Amino acid sequence: MLHMRKSLIVDLSASSVLALVELGLLAFIMHLGLLDPLKSRHAEGMYFNYVAMARSPFSSDPMVHNSPYCWRVLTPWLVHLLTKLGFSLQGGFLLITTISLCGTVIGVYALLRLISATPWQALVIALLVQTQFAMGLSGLWDYELVDPLTYLLLVLGFILYLQDKPRWLLVVLALGVLNRETALAAVVAFGGEQVINRDWRRLKAYLPAYIVPILIIIVLHVAIYNNGGDSLLMRIQGVWSEHVNFVGRDSTITLFGNVNPFALNAYHLTINSYGFLLPLLVLQVIHPPHVMRRPLAWIFLLVTAISATIIGGDTERLMIIAFPVVAIAAWYELCWIAQQIKLPAATIGFFLVLAQSLFLLGYFYKIAGDYSLVAAIKQEEPHWLLILWLLVLVVLIGAVLVAALWALGFVTRLLYQRVRV
Repeated sequence: MLHMRKSLIVDLSASSVLALVELGLLAFIMHLGLLDPLKSRHAEGMYFNYVAMARSPFSSDPMVHNSPYCWRVLTPWLVHLLTKLGFSLQGGFLLITTISLCGTVIGVYALLRLISATPWQALVIALLVQTQFAMGLSGLWDYELVDPLTYLLLVLGFILYLQDKPRWLLVVLALGVLNRETALAAVVAFGGEQVINRDWRRLKAYLPAYIVPILIIIVLHVAIYNNGGDSLLMRIQGVWSEHVNFVGRDSTITLFGNVNPFALNAYHLTINSYGFLLPLLVLQVIHPPHVMRRPLAWIFLLVTAISATIIGGDTERLMIIAFPVVAIAAWYELCWIAQQIKLPAATIGFFLVLAQSLFLLGYFYKIAGDYSLVAAIKQEEPHWLLILWLLVLVVLIGAVLVAALWALGFVTRLLYQRVRV
């Protein structure tokens, strides 16, 4: 009983730290003037569709019925309810976004604790997820989107799946597809793993949790007409054309300036989505793949990569939805690295968090265009942040190259041993 109480106190303390970090990021964005909860900063984009849906969910306003946004009803409806309690539209969106992102990183911590990670190890990986661009900046900055609640529902879905709770999973996945159709990736991953493992008994128990979300998607598409929106095929063709031509994203141009479009697009599909989690994920593929042996992991990654590359325009916002399996993979590899170099996994992880936080800090200032807190350094070297970001990029590329060389050496040794036999 005493051990359970101590464990609960530790877990609550770690969750409080993650929530405070998220609130700190929010305060920092507001300090730099990147976010004003009293008014929208957006002049155009998908934000207006969600705001219109939240203002009057059943109006005849074309913005309310513009696909694919018109089918993502959960967040706008929740904001609409909050306006009845006295919140402004922007205040309602910001509240849901902040709570969802706090819940997401705490959910990552809980997921890792569920698979036997120590509190420090789980906290480090959760911080690595939290300091990603999509979580630490974009998710808060673009608070009038539905993505944060999707992240929360996805990590809850993974927790419930690993705890074998199909009834609660049905509720979470149903809410997930009401918020954004990308929640269907979890349905494909969970059901696909059970089919590949021929676990028919479990598949039968989970069928309602898979069928209900699909039916909800169908009902939404039939009940809510689209007005002026492109068809799914037209959307895929348009976005695919952009990716084929390697058209870079505005946020990366803001960061790096005019660089090679191919490199710019590759950056968004990989490093900008996962940061230091990326080399750890690569190691998971080439080193004893504890997670990758599970179809759940590689199916979810595959579905995410395909949807982000072919359908989505904001690649980092779609790629990041694979964070539950990426976090688990990163934990395994961090523990393996710790065994090899005889250092605690949490110690290594905190160094990674520090480096990644510096990158995110530079991103804040680059977008804000406000270097007031580093005026002295700016006077000596105006481009010091760019140099810092490029150094971090070199470290990431170096980690991937080292992992590739390690894999090559492993394969060579394996082939040599077979030849000798």
